[in-house]
Amino acid sequence: MRRVLTMLCLVLCALGLQAVSAVPVAAHTGLLSSEPAADQVLPRLPPKVAVTFRLPVTSGTDAVRVFDDRMRRVDLGGHPDDRPRRTLRTALPGSLRAGTYSVAWQVTSPDGHPVAGTFRFSVGAATHVVGAVPALAGGSGSRAGLLLGAARGIAFAGLALGPGVLLVALWLWPAGLRARETRALVWGGLGLLATATLTVLTVNTVWADGRPLTDAWSGAHAHESAATADLAHAVRFYALFALGAATAVATASAGRQRPAAPLAWATTAVTIVLWGTWPPTGHAVDGPYAPLEMAVDLAHLAAMSLWLGGLTLVAAVLSRPAHLGELSVVLPRFSRLAFTAVLVLVVTGTARAWREVGSAGHLLDTPFGRLLLVKSAGVAVVVALGAVARRWVHRHATGPAPLLPPADGAADRALAPSAPAPPAPLEAAAVRNLRRGLLAELLVAAGVLGVTAALVSAAPPG
Repeated sequence: MRRVLTMLCLVLCALGLQAVSAVPVAAHTGLLSSEPAADQVLPRLPPKVAVTFRLPVTSGTDAVRVFDDRMRRVDLGGHPDDRPRRTLRTALPGSLRAGTYSVAWQVTSPDGHPVAGTFRFSVGAATHVVGAVPALAGGSGSRAGLLLGAARGIAFAGLALGPGVLLVALWLWPAGLRARETRALVWGGLGLLATATLTVLTVNTVWADGRPLTDAWSGAHAHESAATADLAHAVRFYALFALGAATAVATASAGRQRPAAPLAWATTAVTIVLWGTWPPTGHAVDGPYAPLEMAVDLAHLAAMSLWLGGLTLVAAVLSRPAHLGELSVVLPRFSRLAFTAVLVLVVTGTARAWREVGSAGHLLDTPFGRLLLVKSAGVAVVVALGAVARRWVHRHATGPAPLLPPADGAADRALAPSAPAPPAPLEAAAVRNLRRGLLAELLVAAGVLGVTAALVSAAPPG
Protein backbone atom coordinates (compact mmCIF):
# COMPACT_ATOMS: atom_id res chain seq x y z
CA MET A 1 0.00 0.00 0.00
CA ARG A 2 2.89 2.34 0.74
CA ARG A 3 4.15 1.85 -2.83
CA VAL A 4 0.75 2.73 -4.23
CA LEU A 5 0.58 5.90 -2.14
CA THR A 6 4.09 6.78 -3.29
CA MET A 7 3.03 6.38 -6.91
CA LEU A 8 -0.02 8.59 -6.48
CA CYS A 9 2.11 11.21 -4.73
CA LEU A 10 4.50 11.19 -7.68
CA VAL A 11 1.61 11.86 -10.06
CA LEU A 12 0.34 14.74 -7.92
CA CYS A 13 3.85 16.17 -7.55
CA ALA A 14 4.29 16.00 -11.33
CA LEU A 15 1.13 18.03 -11.89
CA GLY A 16 2.12 20.49 -9.17
CA LEU A 17 5.58 20.90 -10.64
CA GLN A 18 4.06 21.83 -13.98
CA ALA A 19 1.74 24.33 -12.31
CA VAL A 20 4.40 26.28 -10.38
CA SER A 21 6.85 26.48 -13.26
CA ALA A 22 6.92 29.94 -14.81
CA VAL A 23 9.38 29.64 -17.68
CA PRO A 24 9.67 26.99 -20.38
CA VAL A 25 12.68 24.76 -19.77
CA ALA A 26 13.59 24.36 -23.45
CA ALA A 27 12.87 26.56 -26.43
CA HIS A 28 10.65 25.06 -29.11
CA THR A 29 10.34 26.08 -32.72
CA GLY A 30 8.28 29.26 -32.72
CA LEU A 31 8.37 32.86 -33.85
CA LEU A 32 11.17 34.79 -32.15
CA SER A 33 10.75 38.16 -33.91
CA SER A 34 9.37 39.72 -37.06
CA GLU A 35 9.82 42.76 -39.29
CA PRO A 36 7.45 44.54 -39.00
CA ALA A 37 6.68 43.58 -35.42
CA ALA A 38 3.25 42.34 -34.41
CA ASP A 39 0.71 45.21 -34.08
CA GLN A 40 3.29 47.77 -35.22
CA VAL A 41 1.99 50.86 -37.11
CA LEU A 42 4.45 51.99 -39.81
CA PRO A 43 4.56 55.38 -41.53
CA ARG A 44 5.16 53.76 -44.93
CA LEU A 45 4.91 50.34 -46.58
CA PRO A 46 7.94 48.08 -45.92
CA PRO A 47 9.60 46.44 -48.95
CA LYS A 48 9.38 42.98 -47.36
CA VAL A 49 8.16 40.97 -44.39
CA ALA A 50 10.70 38.88 -42.47
CA VAL A 51 10.06 36.33 -39.71
CA THR A 52 12.78 34.87 -37.48
CA PHE A 53 12.35 31.61 -35.54
CA ARG A 54 13.96 30.26 -32.40
CA LEU A 55 15.39 27.27 -34.27
CA PRO A 56 16.26 26.65 -37.94
CA VAL A 57 13.20 25.61 -39.95
CA THR A 58 12.47 24.43 -43.47
CA SER A 59 9.76 25.94 -45.62
CA GLY A 60 7.48 25.40 -48.58
CA THR A 61 6.27 27.81 -51.24
CA ASP A 62 3.64 29.43 -48.99
CA ALA A 63 5.77 29.65 -45.84
CA VAL A 64 5.01 33.38 -45.41
CA ARG A 65 1.80 34.91 -46.80
CA VAL A 66 0.55 38.48 -46.48
CA PHE A 67 -3.12 39.54 -46.79
CA ASP A 68 -4.78 42.97 -46.85
CA ASP A 69 -7.77 43.94 -44.69
CA ARG A 70 -10.15 42.19 -47.13
CA MET A 71 -8.12 38.94 -46.97
CA ARG A 72 -6.73 39.29 -50.47
CA ARG A 73 -3.23 37.93 -50.78
CA VAL A 74 -0.77 40.69 -51.67
CA ASP A 75 2.78 39.30 -51.23
CA LEU A 76 4.96 38.31 -54.19
CA GLY A 77 5.28 34.68 -53.05
CA GLY A 78 8.31 32.59 -52.26
CA HIS A 79 10.17 29.43 -53.13
CA PRO A 80 10.48 26.16 -51.22
CA ASP A 81 13.74 25.72 -49.31
CA ASP A 82 14.84 22.37 -47.92
CA ARG A 83 17.81 23.91 -46.12
CA PRO A 84 17.17 24.83 -42.46
CA ARG A 85 17.02 28.59 -41.93
CA ARG A 86 16.04 30.79 -39.01
CA THR A 87 14.80 33.78 -41.05
CA LEU A 88 12.32 33.71 -43.93
CA ARG A 89 11.32 36.66 -46.09
CA THR A 90 8.70 37.58 -48.68
CA ALA A 91 8.66 40.75 -50.79
CA LEU A 92 5.76 43.21 -51.03
CA PRO A 93 4.75 45.23 -54.08
CA GLY A 94 5.22 48.98 -53.76
CA SER A 95 1.69 49.82 -54.90
CA LEU A 96 -0.13 48.69 -51.74
CA ARG A 97 -2.33 51.21 -49.95
CA ALA A 98 -2.37 52.10 -46.28
CA GLY A 99 -4.26 49.84 -43.88
CA THR A 100 -3.90 46.72 -41.78
CA TYR A 101 -2.16 43.62 -43.13
CA SER A 102 -2.19 40.07 -41.79
CA VAL A 103 0.87 37.82 -41.98
CA ALA A 104 0.45 34.03 -41.85
CA TRP A 105 3.42 31.71 -41.59
CA GLN A 106 3.76 27.93 -41.63
CA VAL A 107 7.09 26.09 -41.48
CA THR A 108 8.42 22.64 -40.69
CA SER A 109 10.21 22.34 -37.36
CA PRO A 110 13.33 20.19 -36.82
CA ASP A 111 11.13 17.36 -35.50
CA GLY A 112 9.27 17.24 -38.83
CA HIS A 113 6.05 18.79 -37.50
CA PRO A 114 4.29 21.80 -39.06
CA VAL A 115 4.22 24.96 -36.94
CA ALA A 116 2.03 27.92 -37.90
CA GLY A 117 0.95 31.33 -36.65
CA THR A 118 -0.35 34.78 -37.62
CA PHE A 119 0.18 38.42 -36.68
CA ARG A 120 -0.85 41.85 -38.00
CA PHE A 121 0.78 45.19 -38.73
CA SER A 122 -0.60 48.43 -40.13
CA VAL A 123 0.59 51.11 -42.53
CA GLY A 124 -0.49 54.68 -41.78
CA ALA A 125 -3.37 53.69 -39.51
CA ALA A 126 -5.17 50.53 -38.45
CA THR A 127 -8.26 49.59 -40.46
CA HIS A 128 -11.09 47.14 -39.92
CA VAL A 129 -10.21 43.60 -41.03
CA VAL A 130 -12.90 41.53 -42.75
CA GLY A 131 -12.63 37.73 -42.66
CA ALA A 132 -9.98 35.30 -41.45
CA VAL A 133 -6.68 34.18 -42.89
CA PRO A 134 -7.26 31.27 -45.32
CA ALA A 135 -5.84 28.04 -43.95
CA LEU A 136 -3.40 25.90 -45.89
CA ALA A 137 -4.36 22.40 -46.97
CA GLY A 138 -2.19 20.69 -44.35
CA GLY A 139 -1.99 20.91 -40.56
CA SER A 140 -3.22 18.89 -37.62
CA GLY A 141 -6.88 19.42 -38.52
CA SER A 142 -6.50 18.43 -42.18
CA ARG A 143 -7.27 15.02 -43.60
CA ALA A 144 -3.56 14.24 -43.65
CA GLY A 145 -3.22 15.28 -40.00
CA LEU A 146 -6.23 13.25 -38.89
CA LEU A 147 -5.03 10.18 -40.77
CA LEU A 148 -1.56 10.57 -39.32
CA GLY A 149 -2.92 10.88 -35.77
CA ALA A 150 -5.02 7.73 -36.21
CA ALA A 151 -2.00 5.84 -37.59
CA ARG A 152 0.13 6.85 -34.62
CA GLY A 153 -2.53 5.69 -32.19
CA ILE A 154 -2.69 2.34 -33.99
CA ALA A 155 1.10 2.11 -33.83
CA PHE A 156 1.08 2.62 -30.05
CA ALA A 157 -1.50 -0.16 -29.70
CA GLY A 158 0.64 -2.37 -31.94
CA LEU A 159 3.68 -1.75 -29.73
CA ALA A 160 1.79 -3.09 -26.72
CA LEU A 161 0.18 -6.04 -28.49
CA GLY A 162 3.23 -7.06 -30.54
CA PRO A 163 6.65 -6.64 -28.88
CA GLY A 164 5.10 -5.85 -25.50
CA VAL A 165 3.20 -9.14 -25.24
CA LEU A 166 6.09 -11.08 -26.80
CA LEU A 167 8.72 -9.81 -24.35
CA VAL A 168 6.52 -10.32 -21.29
CA ALA A 169 5.76 -13.86 -22.43
CA LEU A 170 9.39 -14.69 -23.19
CA TRP A 171 10.71 -13.46 -19.86
CA LEU A 172 7.82 -14.14 -17.46
CA TRP A 173 5.63 -16.84 -18.99
CA PRO A 174 7.31 -18.77 -21.83
CA ALA A 175 4.68 -21.52 -21.67
CA GLY A 176 2.09 -18.92 -22.62
CA LEU A 177 3.48 -18.83 -26.15
CA ARG A 178 1.81 -22.20 -26.68
CA ALA A 179 -1.59 -20.53 -26.32
CA ARG A 180 -3.30 -19.60 -29.55
CA GLU A 181 -4.54 -16.35 -28.01
CA THR A 182 -0.98 -15.24 -27.19
CA ARG A 183 0.20 -15.87 -30.73
CA ALA A 184 -2.83 -14.01 -32.10
CA LEU A 185 -2.03 -10.98 -29.93
CA VAL A 186 1.61 -10.87 -31.03
CA TRP A 187 0.94 -11.33 -34.74
CA GLY A 188 -1.97 -8.90 -34.61
CA GLY A 189 0.22 -6.29 -32.92
CA LEU A 190 3.00 -6.70 -35.50
CA GLY A 191 0.41 -6.36 -38.27
CA LEU A 192 -0.94 -3.15 -36.73
CA LEU A 193 2.60 -1.79 -36.47
CA ALA A 194 3.35 -2.57 -40.12
CA THR A 195 0.10 -0.98 -41.31
CA ALA A 196 0.56 2.13 -39.20
CA THR A 197 4.19 2.53 -40.25
CA LEU A 198 3.28 2.33 -43.94
CA THR A 199 0.54 4.93 -43.42
CA VAL A 200 2.84 7.32 -41.55
CA LEU A 201 5.54 6.89 -44.17
CA THR A 202 3.04 7.82 -46.90
CA VAL A 203 1.35 10.77 -45.18
CA ASN A 204 4.04 12.33 -42.99
CA THR A 205 5.75 14.45 -45.65
CA VAL A 206 2.62 16.15 -47.02
CA TRP A 207 1.41 16.80 -43.47
CA ALA A 208 4.70 18.39 -42.46
CA ASP A 209 4.77 20.55 -45.62
CA GLY A 210 1.15 21.68 -45.28
CA ARG A 211 0.19 20.10 -48.60
CA PRO A 212 -3.09 18.31 -49.38
CA LEU A 213 -3.47 14.58 -48.84
CA THR A 214 -3.68 14.02 -52.61
CA ASP A 215 0.04 14.89 -52.82
CA ALA A 216 0.96 11.91 -50.61
CA TRP A 217 1.78 9.74 -53.63
CA SER A 218 3.95 12.32 -55.41
CA GLY A 219 7.12 11.02 -53.74
CA ALA A 220 8.49 14.55 -53.17
CA HIS A 221 10.53 15.35 -50.07
CA ALA A 222 10.52 19.05 -49.28
CA HIS A 223 12.80 19.10 -46.24
CA GLU A 224 15.63 17.36 -44.46
CA SER A 225 13.51 16.07 -41.58
CA ALA A 226 11.37 14.09 -44.04
CA ALA A 227 14.43 12.09 -45.08
CA THR A 228 15.26 11.47 -41.41
CA ALA A 229 11.73 10.23 -40.75
CA ASP A 230 11.87 7.97 -43.81
CA LEU A 231 15.11 6.42 -42.56
CA ALA A 232 13.58 5.82 -39.12
CA HIS A 233 10.55 4.15 -40.69
CA ALA A 234 12.77 1.98 -42.91
CA VAL A 235 14.67 0.78 -39.82
CA ARG A 236 11.31 0.14 -38.15
CA PHE A 237 10.26 -2.14 -41.00
CA TYR A 238 13.48 -4.18 -40.74
CA ALA A 239 12.97 -4.48 -36.98
CA LEU A 240 9.42 -5.70 -37.58
CA PHE A 241 10.66 -8.39 -39.95
CA ALA A 242 13.19 -9.50 -37.32
CA LEU A 243 10.51 -9.58 -34.62
CA GLY A 244 8.31 -11.67 -36.90
CA ALA A 245 11.12 -14.19 -37.29
CA ALA A 246 11.73 -14.21 -33.52
CA THR A 247 8.02 -14.78 -32.90
CA ALA A 248 7.97 -17.74 -35.27
CA VAL A 249 11.00 -19.32 -33.58
CA ALA A 250 9.67 -18.64 -30.06
CA THR A 251 6.25 -20.12 -30.72
CA ALA A 252 7.77 -23.18 -32.43
CA SER A 253 10.09 -23.87 -29.50
CA ALA A 254 7.50 -23.16 -26.79
CA GLY A 255 5.73 -26.42 -27.51
CA ARG A 256 8.81 -28.44 -26.60
CA GLN A 257 10.72 -26.53 -23.96
CA ARG A 258 11.44 -23.11 -22.53
CA PRO A 259 12.73 -20.74 -25.24
CA ALA A 260 16.50 -20.37 -25.03
CA ALA A 261 17.93 -17.31 -23.29
CA PRO A 262 19.75 -16.15 -26.47
CA LEU A 263 16.39 -15.91 -28.24
CA ALA A 264 14.94 -13.79 -25.43
CA TRP A 265 17.97 -11.49 -25.42
CA ALA A 266 17.99 -11.19 -29.23
CA THR A 267 14.29 -10.35 -29.24
CA THR A 268 14.87 -7.73 -26.56
CA ALA A 269 17.70 -6.15 -28.58
CA VAL A 270 15.56 -5.97 -31.74
CA THR A 271 12.68 -4.47 -29.76
CA ILE A 272 14.97 -1.77 -28.36
CA VAL A 273 15.95 -0.89 -31.94
CA LEU A 274 12.25 -0.74 -32.82
CA TRP A 275 11.49 1.54 -29.87
CA GLY A 276 14.46 3.69 -30.88
CA THR A 277 12.83 4.65 -34.19
CA TRP A 278 10.19 6.78 -32.42
CA PRO A 279 12.21 9.52 -30.62
CA PRO A 280 13.96 10.81 -33.81
CA THR A 281 10.53 11.52 -35.35
CA GLY A 282 9.03 13.26 -32.31
CA HIS A 283 9.32 16.46 -30.28
CA ALA A 284 12.52 15.25 -28.60
CA VAL A 285 14.75 16.36 -31.48
CA ASP A 286 13.42 19.93 -31.29
CA GLY A 287 15.55 21.34 -28.47
CA PRO A 288 19.06 21.91 -27.11
CA TYR A 289 19.23 18.59 -25.19
CA ALA A 290 18.06 16.26 -27.94
CA PRO A 291 20.13 13.14 -26.98
CA LEU A 292 18.93 13.22 -23.37
CA GLU A 293 15.35 13.90 -24.37
CA MET A 294 15.37 11.06 -26.90
CA ALA A 295 16.65 8.71 -24.19
CA VAL A 296 13.75 9.81 -21.96
CA ASP A 297 11.30 9.20 -24.82
CA LEU A 298 12.78 5.73 -25.39
CA ALA A 299 12.36 4.80 -21.72
CA HIS A 300 8.79 6.14 -21.74
CA LEU A 301 7.88 4.12 -24.83
CA ALA A 302 9.49 0.94 -23.50
CA ALA A 303 7.68 1.19 -20.17
CA MET A 304 4.36 1.75 -21.94
CA SER A 305 4.86 -1.24 -24.24
CA LEU A 306 5.80 -3.68 -21.48
CA TRP A 307 3.12 -2.51 -19.06
CA LEU A 308 0.20 -2.53 -21.50
CA GLY A 309 1.48 -5.66 -23.22
CA GLY A 310 1.62 -7.50 -19.92
CA LEU A 311 -1.83 -6.24 -18.91
CA THR A 312 -3.28 -7.49 -22.16
CA LEU A 313 -1.59 -10.87 -21.79
CA VAL A 314 -2.92 -11.35 -18.26
CA ALA A 315 -6.44 -10.13 -19.05
CA ALA A 316 -6.88 -11.94 -22.38
CA VAL A 317 -4.95 -15.18 -21.84
CA LEU A 318 -3.50 -15.87 -18.41
CA SER A 319 -6.73 -15.32 -16.46
CA ARG A 320 -8.71 -17.77 -18.60
CA PRO A 321 -9.80 -21.05 -16.93
CA ALA A 322 -7.25 -23.12 -18.87
CA HIS A 323 -4.34 -21.22 -17.29
CA LEU A 324 -5.56 -20.59 -13.74
CA GLY A 325 -2.96 -22.98 -12.35
CA GLU A 326 -0.19 -20.68 -13.62
CA LEU A 327 -1.86 -17.42 -12.67
CA SER A 328 -0.70 -17.39 -9.05
CA VAL A 329 2.90 -17.98 -10.18
CA VAL A 330 3.14 -15.53 -13.08
CA LEU A 331 0.99 -12.71 -11.73
CA PRO A 332 3.32 -11.66 -8.88
CA ARG A 333 6.19 -11.45 -11.37
CA PHE A 334 4.18 -9.22 -13.68
CA SER A 335 2.99 -7.13 -10.74
CA ARG A 336 6.58 -6.20 -9.97
CA LEU A 337 7.25 -5.42 -13.63
CA ALA A 338 4.10 -3.32 -13.87
CA PHE A 339 5.00 -1.28 -10.79
CA THR A 340 8.46 -0.54 -12.20
CA ALA A 341 7.02 0.35 -15.62
CA VAL A 342 4.45 2.75 -14.16
CA LEU A 343 7.15 4.37 -12.02
CA VAL A 344 9.25 4.91 -15.16
CA LEU A 345 6.19 6.29 -16.97
CA VAL A 346 5.50 8.82 -14.23
CA VAL A 347 9.12 10.01 -13.98
CA THR A 348 9.72 10.25 -17.75
CA GLY A 349 6.24 11.69 -18.35
CA THR A 350 6.96 14.43 -15.83
CA ALA A 351 10.27 15.20 -17.52
CA ARG A 352 8.59 15.37 -20.92
CA ALA A 353 5.79 17.61 -19.64
CA TRP A 354 8.28 19.93 -17.95
CA ARG A 355 10.23 20.19 -21.18
CA GLU A 356 7.29 20.62 -23.55
CA VAL A 357 5.01 22.89 -21.50
CA GLY A 358 6.94 24.42 -18.62
CA SER A 359 4.30 27.05 -17.71
CA ALA A 360 0.99 26.81 -15.87
CA GLY A 361 -0.63 29.16 -18.37
CA HIS A 362 0.25 26.89 -21.27
CA LEU A 363 -1.65 24.04 -19.63
CA LEU A 364 -4.94 25.89 -20.05
CA ASP A 365 -4.55 28.29 -22.95
CA THR A 366 -3.04 25.95 -25.56
CA PRO A 367 -4.46 22.80 -27.18
CA PHE A 368 -1.26 20.95 -26.32
CA GLY A 369 -1.55 21.84 -22.64
CA ARG A 370 -5.21 20.81 -22.43
CA LEU A 371 -4.44 17.48 -24.08
CA LEU A 372 -1.63 16.98 -21.59
CA LEU A 373 -4.03 17.61 -18.70
CA VAL A 374 -6.45 15.02 -20.11
CA LYS A 375 -3.61 12.53 -20.46
CA SER A 376 -2.44 13.19 -16.88
CA ALA A 377 -5.96 12.60 -15.57
CA GLY A 378 -6.16 9.34 -17.51
CA VAL A 379 -2.81 8.21 -16.12
CA ALA A 380 -4.00 8.96 -12.57
CA VAL A 381 -7.10 6.80 -13.15
CA VAL A 382 -4.98 3.97 -14.55
CA VAL A 383 -2.62 4.16 -11.55
CA ALA A 384 -5.60 3.91 -9.19
CA LEU A 385 -6.97 0.88 -11.06
CA GLY A 386 -3.51 -0.66 -11.01
CA ALA A 387 -3.40 -0.20 -7.25
CA VAL A 388 -6.62 -2.21 -6.93
CA ALA A 389 -5.17 -5.00 -9.09
CA ARG A 390 -1.96 -4.99 -7.07
CA ARG A 391 -3.93 -5.44 -3.85
CA TRP A 392 -5.73 -8.39 -5.46
CA VAL A 393 -2.35 -9.95 -6.26
CA HIS A 394 -1.10 -9.54 -2.68
CA ARG A 395 -4.31 -10.94 -1.28
CA HIS A 396 -4.82 -13.95 -3.56
CA ALA A 397 -1.64 -14.80 -5.44
CA THR A 398 1.22 -14.28 -2.98
CA GLY A 399 -0.11 -15.81 0.23
CA PRO A 400 0.98 -19.15 1.71
CA ALA A 401 -2.09 -20.90 0.28
CA PRO A 402 -3.02 -19.43 -3.12
CA LEU A 403 -6.68 -19.10 -3.85
CA LEU A 404 -6.42 -20.67 -7.28
CA PRO A 405 -6.05 -24.45 -7.77
CA PRO A 406 -3.85 -26.13 -10.40
CA ALA A 407 -5.14 -26.15 -13.97
CA ASP A 408 -6.03 -29.85 -13.86
CA GLY A 409 -8.55 -29.16 -11.12
CA ALA A 410 -6.91 -31.49 -8.57
CA ALA A 411 -7.23 -29.07 -5.70
CA ASP A 412 -7.39 -31.79 -3.02
CA ARG A 413 -4.02 -33.21 -4.06
CA ALA A 414 -2.38 -29.77 -4.24
CA LEU A 415 -3.48 -28.60 -0.80
CA ALA A 416 -2.75 -30.21 2.55
CA PRO A 417 -5.54 -32.30 4.07
CA SER A 418 -5.92 -29.81 6.91
CA ALA A 419 -6.41 -26.97 4.41
CA PRO A 420 -9.42 -27.83 2.24
CA ALA A 421 -9.74 -26.22 -1.15
CA PRO A 422 -11.87 -23.08 -1.31
CA PRO A 423 -15.21 -23.40 -3.08
CA ALA A 424 -15.02 -23.14 -6.85
CA PRO A 425 -17.59 -20.30 -7.13
CA LEU A 426 -15.45 -18.07 -4.92
CA GLU A 427 -12.39 -18.73 -7.06
CA ALA A 428 -14.25 -17.97 -10.25
CA ALA A 429 -15.73 -14.79 -8.77
CA ALA A 430 -12.31 -13.57 -7.64
CA VAL A 431 -10.77 -14.10 -11.06
CA ARG A 432 -13.73 -12.41 -12.75
CA ASN A 433 -13.21 -9.38 -10.52
CA LEU A 434 -9.55 -9.33 -11.47
CA ARG A 435 -10.36 -9.50 -15.19
CA ARG A 436 -12.95 -6.72 -14.88
CA GLY A 437 -10.37 -4.48 -13.21
CA LEU A 438 -7.73 -5.26 -15.81
CA LEU A 439 -10.15 -4.64 -18.68
CA ALA A 440 -11.15 -1.29 -17.16
CA GLU A 441 -7.47 -0.41 -16.81
CA LEU A 442 -6.88 -1.33 -20.45
CA LEU A 443 -9.89 0.69 -21.59
CA VAL A 444 -8.67 3.84 -19.87
CA ALA A 445 -5.13 3.17 -21.10
CA ALA A 446 -6.45 2.94 -24.67
CA GLY A 447 -7.93 6.42 -24.25
CA VAL A 448 -4.58 7.66 -22.92
CA LEU A 449 -2.86 6.22 -26.01
CA GLY A 450 -5.32 8.11 -28.22
CA VAL A 451 -4.53 11.37 -26.44
CA THR A 452 -0.81 10.59 -26.71
CA ALA A 453 -1.14 10.18 -30.47
CA ALA A 454 -2.83 13.60 -30.63
CA LEU A 455 -0.01 15.09 -28.52
CA VAL A 456 2.59 13.76 -30.96
CA SER A 457 0.84 15.58 -33.81
CA ALA A 458 0.20 18.79 -31.84
CA ALA A 459 2.84 21.51 -31.62
CA PRO A 460 4.11 22.26 -28.08
CA PRO A 461 3.69 25.87 -26.92
CA GLY A 462 6.57 28.06 -27.94
